[in-house]
Amino acid sequence: MIQIPKEVYQDFLRFALENANPLKKSRYWRECIGLILGRIDGESIIVTDIIPIGSGSSVFVDISDYEKVFSLISFDRIDQGEVIVGWAHTHPGLGLFFSGTDIGTQITYQSMHPLAFGLVLDPTKVNPFSPGFNLYRVDSSTSRPYTVDFHFTEEFNYLSIYQQLTQELFDVTIPISEMVPELKAVNMVTWKNITLTLEKPSSVQKNTPFPIKLTLKMSRSQFFRVSYKLRIYNAKMSSMQDFDDSNEYFHETFDSGTLAIFSIVSDNPNQIYFQLEHMRVTDYRQKYYDSPALGIEVVSNE
Repeated sequence: MIQIPKEVYQDFLRFALENANPLKKSRYWRECIGLILGRIDGESIIVTDIIPIGSGSSVFVDISDYEKVFSLISFDRIDQGEVIVGWAHTHPGLGLFFSGTDIGTQITYQSMHPLAFGLVLDPTKVNPFSPGFNLYRVDSSTSRPYTVDFHFTEEFNYLSIYQQLTQELFDVTIPISEMVPELKAVNMVTWKNITLTLEKPSSVQKNTPFPIKLTLKMSRSQFFRVSYKLRIYNAKMSSMQDFDDSNEYFHETFDSGTLAIFSIVSDNPNQIYFQLEHMRVTDYRQKYYDSPALGIEVVSNE
């Protein structure tokens, strides 16, 4: 597991916003990049800092330039056990993914240490559900990127940090109402053999439980395992089925049908956002597919 302090996230988000001012048109935005420092303890990594490297229209870290890289790390930090555990860069307005160049860079980092990871941040994706970034490693056998789990060392509100930084940097606070639409996600995703769909009722009532259904359809009967994490905004569960405290859920099936029915209730007449993130589907060959977040928007009636 990778642990990230709030201050490290806040500092790199600040660097990202300095190069992608949300008040300016996206053609003026610049990508930026940094080196991630941390301490490795067995299979765990505690991130201690992200050191800014530079910014521009297209950025990458050439780690063959060791003199430049290591000059950024003081001997005191090395003595304290801090090492380069990965790299971070931004995709302002482009989404969270690894490009072909990113994959090549990540493979090089992993050749130095198998636990090295890459962080991709898109500041436009900060919302009540997400800090706006994902962590990635690359599968050595397929050269395909996959997401890596992490947690913050303390709980905090992502949007509050975003608003605080925009106030400090640009003397303006971006209203939450302008950020919430970023929560919208597709309610259906299709691969060659399967389709995952989130379904909602046509209308819901305030303070009245209503169902949201996750269904899977496949072209032929075969084994699939579906995993994801659940996020809800402006609502709460009224009942849960076989869900554990880790907030990570799994379903296994051999045929088309309903995977889960979630019972939701809200005392808020405004928009409700229900999102399944970090989704992964594994088939009978143990081949996995990373899915974009599935999500729906519901407007409850007074």
